[in-house]
Amino acid sequence: MNEYFNIYLPKSKREVEIEISMPRYKANISFDTLYFLDGQNTFKDSHATFGRAIRAGKHLKFIASQMKKRILGVAIHNPKTDMGRVNEYSPFKITKTLLDDWKDNDPKICEAFCDDFINVIIPYIENKYNVKRNPENRFIYGSSLAATTAIYLAFKYPNSFNYVGAFSTASFLFEKEFISFIKKNINPNINVFLYYGKKEISDSMTKPGLYEKSSKKLYKLFKDNNIRTRLVISSSGIHNEETWDEYILDFINFIYSDDIIYKK
Repeated sequence: MNEYFNIYLPKSKREVEIEISMPRYKANISFDTLYFLDGQNTFKDSHATFGRAIRAGKHLKFIASQMKKRILGVAIHNPKTDMGRVNEYSPFKITKTLLDDWKDNDPKICEAFCDDFINVIIPYIENKYNVKRNPENRFIYGSSLAATTAIYLAFKYPNSFNYVGAFSTASFLFEKEFISFIKKNINPNINVFLYYGKKEISDSMTKPGLYEKSSKKLYKLFKDNNIRTRLVISSSGIHNEETWDEYILDFINFIYSDDIIYKK
């Protein structure tokens, strides 16, 4: 069952659309929470920007039936314009892009959104639903530019999320600042799942191999600093929701178990 509502974000000065995937058998059960950035691309193809969602609902149902883990899925929609999304999901000034308008991004907008996420969205969800209110039971997923935001949120706010799913992380857009930020905010409680596809090309750079280089650099950084991390690589993966859909279970499996409980 999905529920829909809007919340006003005072720092961001906008309403955000939120879509909730409710697990069954709610009585006397406290849920974990998995927050999805780019939320319109989460559950339904009909809502997705490019007509294809990651179809996360089927994965949450599978985990409930096979692992008996109940997860409340919280999909937070982006502003639905190119620069609205770029501003909201870029914690640093973009320096490497072929798109001139992207170079005018304002990191203060991302800072405002992150503040609202922690201080408005999470409390609202945790007051409305029967969920566990601690970082080890909160997870966050982001892809591409939103993957940088997911990582940033976890390390900027150490009591927010202990598990991050960063798919095709676009940290090459501001790599120096991003790496420096992580180094200054190392937190051994955070677990990071990284994914990239070898056939991905960035819309902003039209150059192959950028997601691979960024993901490998982040993987090494986390491993060197004793951050539990896993890097999953798709030899045929391209940059879209249909591909990311294939690896959502890998991320959830990383959270709950070191054993593989399903087959591709």
